[in-house]
Amino acid sequence: MKKLYSQMSAEELETEMAEIEAAMKQVEFPSQMELLQRKLYTAKAYTLDAADFPIGTYKVEGFDEPFEMKYINGIMGWGIMGKDPEASFPLSMLTRV
Repeated sequence: MKKLYSQMSAEELETEMAEIEAAMKQVEFPSQMELLQRKLYTAKAYTLDAADFPIGTYKVEGFDEPFEMKYINGIMGWGIMGKDPEASFPLSMLTRV
């Protein structure tokens, strides 16, 4: 049984991300690609430092609307996006505006 991402070392996460990227090259269906992308974003988020993500406005990969991050809980940024009063994204999906 695989470890949870939160239990993996940096090296294990790097290996996992490489395996996910290799699997992404062999997908047959869009839904498979989306699942693997989410897994990649989640694994990558565990390699990032939450202190590098101050509260504020971010661009979220794959979305056009800005995301106003209010707080961080673990690897997830929580805030407001458009009319959604409680949206969350892995930190790895966020780029400071």
